[in-house]
Amino acid sequence: MKLRNFALIFVTAFATTFFLASCLNEENKIPENCYDGILNNGEQFIDCGGPNCEPCDHCINGVFEPFEGETCTDCGGECGPCPQCRNCVKDGDEVGIDCGGTNCGPCAALCGDGMLNGTEELVDCGGAFCEACPECDDLLMNGTEIGIDCGGVACPPCTTDGNCTNGIVDGDEYWVDCGGTHCPACETILSWKVGNIDHIVDEALITANVTANVLTFSGASGSGGAITVSITTASTWTQGSTFLCTPATFPANAMSFINNGTGVTYTNEFTGANASVVINRYIPAPNVFRVSFSGTLKSDTGLTTSIQNGAFYFDFP
Repeated sequence: MKLRNFALIFVTAFATTFFLASCLNEENKIPENCYDGILNNGEQFIDCGGPNCEPCDHCINGVFEPFEGETCTDCGGECGPCPQCRNCVKDGDEVGIDCGGTNCGPCAALCGDGMLNGTEELVDCGGAFCEACPECDDLLMNGTEIGIDCGGVACPPCTTDGNCTNGIVDGDEYWVDCGGTHCPACETILSWKVGNIDHIVDEALITANVTANVLTFSGASGSGGAITVSITTASTWTQGSTFLCTPATFPANAMSFINNGTGVTYTNEFTGANASVVINRYIPAPNVFRVSFSGTLKSDTGLTTSIQNGAFYFDFP
């Protein structure tokens, strides 16, 4: 009896082992982490979906699949009836598809859900509540455009090889993703830092002038300081050139800062001063300058101030 039971156990174990070995191979076995109760292994939801696990139930995957019988996302057909405010139909007293009225949420909340609903003209744009849908003649850079009304999915190619969305200066851009043929206009700036105080000049209060060999710019910030910078080139303006503002170069190259709170003026004309101006970007026509400046300035009584992170951008007409 015992021998027969042992033989039965042996045969059963052999058959089970043979079955598993023949069925669970490299092509069809399910990875252990597809049934571990944890969201991992590239799964869409816990233990399903992704490149390794069995597909998730289409009624919970957040995708509208009409070929599975769904009448709206994850509902309809075998998924069960859709609730009124999520049935992809304008019904009841709704203002738009699945929004407004007595029971449903605001239509504006649907402008980023990736579905054509509310009062939208296209997915998530147009209608009474969402931003206008991108057009290739609206003089705006929107949608998938990489320049104003050019590039992207729907608009004709831009006429330069620049891309106004990539965070670098390319094409005929004046500065990073601005200016030139296709990009939005660059912002005129004059700013610097003294100690822990940021000085930013309102665009309307910036004064700038350029001649054949002299560039001058100045302005008063809302933080109680005013700056004036003037540099002189020996020949023509060159991108990448550095101008020293030291006592030896004063007044051809001059930098001055006035602390409006104390009335003290600091310049580079006094011993110990050492500042510099760098032409980061220069385009001869239409005379575009992007300039950085910094350094140590002195007062006539020997006081010192440090100018940091100075930046000036101007597109001269």
